[in-house]
Amino acid sequence: MHVVEAAKRLWAAPCTALGLVIGAVPLAFGGRLARADGTLEITHRERLAECGLIARALPFRAIVFGHVILAVTGEELERIRGHERVHVAQYERWGALFILAYGASGLWQLLRGRRPYWDNAFEVEARRLEAASAFAQARVEPACTFGGPP
Repeated sequence: MHVVEAAKRLWAAPCTALGLVIGAVPLAFGGRLARADGTLEITHRERLAECGLIARALPFRAIVFGHVILAVTGEELERIRGHERVHVAQYERWGALFILAYGASGLWQLLRGRRPYWDNAFEVEARRLEAASAFAQARVEPACTFGGPP
């Protein structure tokens, strides 16, 4: 691994560790784990029809912690992978400070009478970059399945 890449991983490592801890929950209930271009992707189910009420009611379809992408379903992750990969790159730039900066950006938007999610600087950047990004073309290799068929 190149020194710069190793430094990026180390800088985001505290958030990646948090993602692994949170990701243990869907994995314990039959979720799937896959590697995709330097990230770990954890999905609860493959399709929304297979999800229960709690998973369907979540206010987000995916969330990123460092190099861990947590998504409700595999089919949704296919659709939004590019967006989430931009957030991975943001973690590589900001490290553990990303969580604070993201929250501060949302709060700033709210205080300005704007939408804290849609107008959040990190979300605006993710939407802008995902459209022209190679992140959407990530190569996915199933790593393992917990509690269900492969």
